[in-house]
Amino acid sequence: MTNFFSRCVITAAAAAAGLPAAASAQSVTSGAVLEEVIVTAQRREESLQQTPVSIRVLTSEALAERAIASELDLQTSLPGLTVKAGQTANQLNYAIRGQTIDSFSSSRPAVLPYFNELQVGGSASTSFYDLGSVQVLKGPQGTLFGRNSTGGAVLFTSAKPTNELGGYVAGWAGDYSDTKIEGALNIPLVEDKLLMRISAFYRDQEGYQHNRFTNSSLGDMERQNARLSLTFNPTDRITNEFVFDYANAEGTNISSVAYNAFAIGEGAPFVPSNFLYSPLVDLAFGAGAWDAFLAAHPGADPDGWNAFVDKQNQRGPFDIDVDAPNFHLSENIIVSNITTIELSDTLQLRSILGYTDIENWNASEFDGTPYPSDDNGEVGRGGELEQFSAELQLQGTAFDTQLEYVTGIYYSDEEDDVYSLSVLFDLLPAAPAVEQINAGVITNDTIAVYAQGTLDLSDLTGSEGLALTLGGRFSEEEVTFDRTDADFFITSPVPPGATYVDPLNDTFNQFSWTAGLEKQVNDELLVYLFSRRSYRSGGFNFFAPPVPGFGSETGAEYMEERATDIEFGIKYQGALGDTPFRLNTAIYQMWIDDIQRSNYVSVFGSLAGITVNVPEAQIKGIEIDAEILPTEWLSLGAALNYTDAEFTKNRVSVLGNPSVEFGPYPDTPEFSGSIYADMSFPLQNGLNVFFRTDVYHQTETYFSSTDATLNPGTRIPGYSVTDFRLGIEHPDNGWSLAAYFKNAFDETYYVGGIGFKSLFAVNTVIPGPPRTYMLEARYSF
Repeated sequence: MTNFFSRCVITAAAAAAGLPAAASAQSVTSGAVLEEVIVTAQRREESLQQTPVSIRVLTSEALAERAIASELDLQTSLPGLTVKAGQTANQLNYAIRGQTIDSFSSSRPAVLPYFNELQVGGSASTSFYDLGSVQVLKGPQGTLFGRNSTGGAVLFTSAKPTNELGGYVAGWAGDYSDTKIEGALNIPLVEDKLLMRISAFYRDQEGYQHNRFTNSSLGDMERQNARLSLTFNPTDRITNEFVFDYANAEGTNISSVAYNAFAIGEGAPFVPSNFLYSPLVDLAFGAGAWDAFLAAHPGADPDGWNAFVDKQNQRGPFDIDVDAPNFHLSENIIVSNITTIELSDTLQLRSILGYTDIENWNASEFDGTPYPSDDNGEVGRGGELEQFSAELQLQGTAFDTQLEYVTGIYYSDEEDDVYSLSVLFDLLPAAPAVEQINAGVITNDTIAVYAQGTLDLSDLTGSEGLALTLGGRFSEEEVTFDRTDADFFITSPVPPGATYVDPLNDTFNQFSWTAGLEKQVNDELLVYLFSRRSYRSGGFNFFAPPVPGFGSETGAEYMEERATDIEFGIKYQGALGDTPFRLNTAIYQMWIDDIQRSNYVSVFGSLAGITVNVPEAQIKGIEIDAEILPTEWLSLGAALNYTDAEFTKNRVSVLGNPSVEFGPYPDTPEFSGSIYADMSFPLQNGLNVFFRTDVYHQTETYFSSTDATLNPGTRIPGYSVTDFRLGIEHPDNGWSLAAYFKNAFDETYYVGGIGFKSLFAVNTVIPGPPRTYMLEARYSF
């Protein structure tokens, strides 16, 4: 155990020992009550405060209060969860404790999303509506959920049908012509036997980027969603829960923006775009070449590449000038069917079946300029991901309820049909554009068996509330990459000395485990110490030639990523004097081997984002969540995350290129946190007035793993975002009116980017939303 971890455990334990004994319910005189939060981190419903896992939760009420409508809204409400954009604001991925996936990577996300216990693929922005909760599980997840992940999991649970006739309808209107309406209707078709819930969501908004090149807005979006939920209880011991979820979106993408560029002669980009798209091109193609290019490309800035990047920085990220075609289309279907059979009072059998069909097509800018250096063209990039999964699970208790356990078998069949067009280096009339097509089908067949149990050691040890948890999971993943006939590497001549193999195939076997001790000191205090190991499966690079072997051996394959951690946590919920108080703290250290990160390189004369394995990294940190209710009309809360991440062995060679040193560690602010105040005051006639403010802050971070070497200039400054909510409600009559101000002080900040200097002499970024406001009306019945 490292000195850092030892010191933190000792400090936290001392702090826990100093916590005051909680006041009993009768002695709390403030009138305020901290509500119990139920989570499913261990595949069973239990109190957040009695679950030995670092979790952040947003209930359905919290989601509504914060006007959370998509993934980007989550970050400011869930510190420690970074929602990062890549090529566009619709290309989103999660990062937890430094673990994530890069743009143009072929690897699986390090933080996996789940919908109603189904692991769902895809990285496009979605709509949040009629949800029961969002749970963020931090750290390696390897024993209990459908797939292994090294960073964590985000669990989305839809609202379930109930035995009461009712529902809600809500709508808002805001700037950028933002209109939204959503609602749900709960219908007990047969009391206690057949329950139905229907919900729907519609949103139409204009984008907040103006593109000078086309005199149009970017980020326009129209979303349509619908969900049908049925709960069937044929007997007292059998329950079947069926959910059909449909989502459709179309519009344009918030574009990447040129952030900084190499000066002429600086660095060694594969394509010196800063030279080719400037008056200096005359030196390469002869006098008059630049004027001829400008004549063939109306709208291109006549001052050249680097001068344009300077102008873009002066204008800011919402007034842009890009030439690429731009569109976003997606259609998603998710079907889940969960059957629960109570075999006895102590044994439960569950069948979890799922199907997803996710289609996404995008066209957008790569270089962030009005020059045709690189974009997706009119066809764009996209494809269809189909997944079928089945899980059979036993949950129960034994030894007079001293042992709680879950065991099962999991199977998944996944097929990802992907097509990507890149239009490169248009220098007409001197030289035509190059069209590079990468296309193929990636299949993944997974089977896993798992078991985990928690044994109460109170009687064995004489220490009341002491429990031991052990869990293990064996997984086998067979991955195949079969390129289609249109693929660039299939249609191009095989380079001398190279041997192509198509399809490429490999099988990855993994054993994940969990081991830990927990001590329920009393009803208010839980202390735990856990260690976990999990994996991220290896695979094949989509943009690399089909050469057998690993990337470090000039091949197309990348290895598994392995994460091992140790976490010490304290969860306390009681009172300070007569004031309800909650404090949850986690201290952790992670060791990651063969970290999967992207390296943007030239491969046999083409451009590629190659997934490579960086040998070793260590990540350590502290997470603190606190909430206090001084009165029944005031709630105060704060969250703080400290993360220290570094590559400890960082030199990588890929496909025969010279080795590269990776660092600093990207996508990981050293500090992030939030504070909030939530107030509600009673008025006359049953009315309440409410006010809430949330402030989120994070320190600087980097969006490239190679800022210190290949791609300098990928630092994103720290930023703060403040949100306000003000309104009035009549709880007894079920209606409320609220005004929201998001990013109220109009902070300009960035939510991701791509380090493209090594390829195109420029880095690009994606801006976060500017200040927005909306007025919402909500009625529950």
